[in-house]
Amino acid sequence: MSTECPRCGSRYLRPARTRNFSEWIGQLRFTSPLRCLDCNKRFIAKTLVWDDLSFARCPTCRRMDLNSWTGKTYINPPFWVKVKLNLGARKWRCEYCRINFASFRDRKEVFTFKRWKKFGNAAEKPVAEKSLLQSVGPEADAVTPETGAEPLKS
Repeated sequence: MSTECPRCGSRYLRPARTRNFSEWIGQLRFTSPLRCLDCNKRFIAKTLVWDDLSFARCPTCRRMDLNSWTGKTYINPPFWVKVKLNLGARKWRCEYCRINFASFRDRKEVFTFKRWKKFGNAAEKPVAEKSLLQSVGPEADAVTPETGAEPLKS
């Protein structure tokens, strides 16, 4: 499902209960009520995008951001996965539900930690700590250039 939450942009969604008859009829047209697992917002969105039908999906969680896997890490796949691989299928792995599978379709998205970017880079943290240490040091008694006022003395 390539649908995102309108509030936070997360793709961790679950189906929500229908509240009335029009939402129930909407499910027949592939528009369903969904709830975001991150911000708990309920919204109605398309659950079937026609352009996404030609891409591989995880058979468990239906996500499309996939990685590839090698025979070194997954030595004994099930029988039908072996059959598909012998017929020329590609090896895909869903990092969310940790399942390896084979599909003849291409992948649409490569798995990345997109959600982790909102926490900031590790390179920015020492700069912030350095500025904090400078404000606490012996220069803290002087006039601060940001405010132009002297700090309070106790």
